[in-house]
Amino acid sequence: MKRLYDYVKSGVGLLLCAAVNSPYMGFSQEKKYPNFVWFTVEDVSKHFLQLYDAGGAGAVMPQVNRLAREGIIFNNAFCNAPVSSAARSTLFSGYYAPRAGISWHRALDDVNLEQETKLVSGYLKEAGYYTVNSNKTDYNFVMPDNSWDDVKASKGQWRNRPDKNQPFFYVENCAISHESCLHFLKERMKKIKPQHDPEKVKLFPNHPDTELMRYTYATFYDRIQDTDVELGKLIDMLEEENELDDTFIFFFGDNGGALPGTKGYTGEAGLHVPLVIYIPRNWRDQVNLIPGSRVDGFVSFLDFGPTLLQLAGIEIPDHMDGKPFLGKEVLKKELDGRDIVFGYGDRFDELYAFSRTVRKGQYKYKRNFIPYQPEGSFIFYRYKMEAFQEWRNLYHEGKLNAVQRRFFDPQEPEELYDLSVDPYETNNLAKNPSSHSTLVSLREILRKHMLESRDLGFFPESEWLEKGKTDPVRFGEIHHEKMKAYSDIMDLGLIPFSQATNELKRVLKSTDTNDIYWGLTTCLQFGEEAKELQNEVTNLLDHPSPVIRSRAVTFLSVLRQINPSLYMTDILRSAGSGAESLIILGDMAYLKEYISGSIFTVSEDDVKYPAGSYQWRINFIMDKN
Repeated sequence: MKRLYDYVKSGVGLLLCAAVNSPYMGFSQEKKYPNFVWFTVEDVSKHFLQLYDAGGAGAVMPQVNRLAREGIIFNNAFCNAPVSSAARSTLFSGYYAPRAGISWHRALDDVNLEQETKLVSGYLKEAGYYTVNSNKTDYNFVMPDNSWDDVKASKGQWRNRPDKNQPFFYVENCAISHESCLHFLKERMKKIKPQHDPEKVKLFPNHPDTELMRYTYATFYDRIQDTDVELGKLIDMLEEENELDDTFIFFFGDNGGALPGTKGYTGEAGLHVPLVIYIPRNWRDQVNLIPGSRVDGFVSFLDFGPTLLQLAGIEIPDHMDGKPFLGKEVLKKELDGRDIVFGYGDRFDELYAFSRTVRKGQYKYKRNFIPYQPEGSFIFYRYKMEAFQEWRNLYHEGKLNAVQRRFFDPQEPEELYDLSVDPYETNNLAKNPSSHSTLVSLREILRKHMLESRDLGFFPESEWLEKGKTDPVRFGEIHHEKMKAYSDIMDLGLIPFSQATNELKRVLKSTDTNDIYWGLTTCLQFGEEAKELQNEVTNLLDHPSPVIRSRAVTFLSVLRQINPSLYMTDILRSAGSGAESLIILGDMAYLKEYISGSIFTVSEDDVKYPAGSYQWRINFIMDKN
């Protein structure tokens, strides 16, 4: 059990106990407790703020700079997951999301947290805080009871708490910068001039230098700057209510984004977010950091909940996987020494894109578990952005350079980057002999972390949802021995096919459906090289699992051994759950997009168990987007 943290403030002992039965304690003016504000801006990575760019590119944020002058700038803050629901589920629960089944974007079914688990807001509420959310939740789990006093509040609703001496936790979600702000038509360029000069924006090296892309950047800078205005209004409210000097204000992006190839992808631009924390004047003696300074140590959304609880003097529950980064117990030297963080990507809307990352110091390692599928595979919501469409069109026209093309080519199973010289992850060192020891070290760190955390990514979503949605953590504990076997199968894709052949033959005859699933996925990674396994795969066309039949058809179609249109719609009709339907539709979409001649006839009537964004998949397959 983690210890309770005490404060001594002006000679008065302060203790907030998480075991308090009453949801509200009477607060006298003699006793003071810190308030907390989370001001989240949607889809903003640190790369787009001038505050983080030595060359002066990015949005200018006067109000954020004001917080920074009297607070702390965190140079290395990470959202763990590059899309809102998975990141927010991490942020508010404190779980490493894949172990709790809450990293799949927009849950397909009701997923429960462990019994008695509360959100960070729930622990604060139980201890007497007034907790207000304005107003997005977007959790991938069933929200526990008593999580908030007001979960769908208007701006500044904390001012309506019953007692003005009651401390509060207020979350404001600013959606002005959400990626939807970039879903405009090209005609807009002729009508609306952005405040930022498109010619002066700093393009990522993987983006083509076009008029539309530059205009999209400039427009995004404008919207980010607009969020600063909303932050200023909030600061003014706190000043008017005489609460500013007692309120920790966290400014941060809810995930990376929102330009093409950022949000929804586990590169740095999807995971590395801005974080500035205002340290209130009345509480600066409780933080071992100098206002106006920067912290280089790594912090992530896993750490936000524990940090608030420590600052409030509340016991940190065992289920929270992070650790505090503010408080008297946290020294600057130790904080700056934190140099490791993990990231994860699972299903983003209708696209399954299983990847895990570890960043240690200057190096970033990424493991892609479905590498045959390009990152740039079609996702309806992403491609509503015309700059995204233009990028893909230029790829098909052969007008991109090698760095710009990579997003649309099949992925490597492993990626390794030295971010000190390659901050935009353009030079994959995974096959560089001089980097081999670093590669192996980070590979093992990530593998060990996935196994020890009971990462449910080892199971297809359809599997753990069916058998473990009522308690995903418990499901992972029960089946953790199987996870190592599945990991070993996945890692067959990291050795030459000649060395993996016999083991793949054995796996494809296994009685464990998940063995076969990952065996087939590995065969798809090898592609034509695995042609000698076509007989074993052909035998799986009669397998009882629709997901296995679908993946077998996909592999044989890549080899041009069968016509997938003769199989896939019937397989879809036999799906036994919404997750199975999405996996099969995903295979159909992959074949349509990358294997010429793959033509299907499918409608909503063919989906017995609809779930998530299945209509988007059908529309893409049928050319209705």
